[in-house]
Amino acid sequence: MFDKFKQGADTLKALNKLRQIQNQLSRERVTVEENGVKVTLSGDLKVKELTIDGQEQKSASEVLNKAYEKTQKMVAQKMQEMGGGLQGLLGGLG
Repeated sequence: MFDKFKQGADTLKALNKLRQIQNQLSRERVTVEENGVKVTLSGDLKVKELTIDGQEQKSASEVLNKAYEKTQKMVAQKMQEMGGGLQGLLGGLG
């Protein structure tokens, strides 16, 4: 019984650590510029700026971010269907 409590505590610690890492990554920026296209991404892979030939493309940035979010949800669902997901990776409580 205490093993399950320990597993739960370990899982919570791991989740908190993952949140801290995600928070740190969201503040990082990477910019790549080539052939008149400039893209700035945050460390959590969100498009922060997209310019083409000096023109900011806000609507394209928003669409790319929505596509990325939908892809993340699809991947999470597939992992869960395969018995993985975060619980599978962290040992779960089951």
